Amino acid sequence: MFGEKLTMGEASIVALFSITVVFLVLLLISCMIRLIALIINKAQKPKETPAPKSAPVEKSAPAAPVKEEKADDSHLVAVITAAVAACLGKEPGSFVVKSITPLNTESDWSRLSRTSALH
Repeated sequence: MFGEKLTMGEASIVALFSITVVFLVLLLISCMIRLIALIINKAQKPKETPAPKSAPVEKSAPAAPVKEEKADDSHLVAVITAAVAACLGKEPGSFVVKSITPLNTESDWSRLSRTSALH
């Protein structure tokens, strides 16, 4: 039994049988997982109660759109101006910041890696 030599045909039959058994066991495990998920979902699902009938709602005119007020960025401008002045080694009053435009040169992946490194 253990010391016998197998021919190529017998070895391929053993291999096919083994592969078949493995896939049947995987299929059985998959079916068991689905069955357990169905049982859990049925147990967690509350019974549906009919909603009480309410009076019909009259359609009214649409509400006026809400205008978003721009936030006061003067504090942000002051901080950026102070940072630029510190980098340049000049007084903050010696130059004027005319516009601040954010640059998004950083990829999402690098931003994610930097924030995950902080935690």
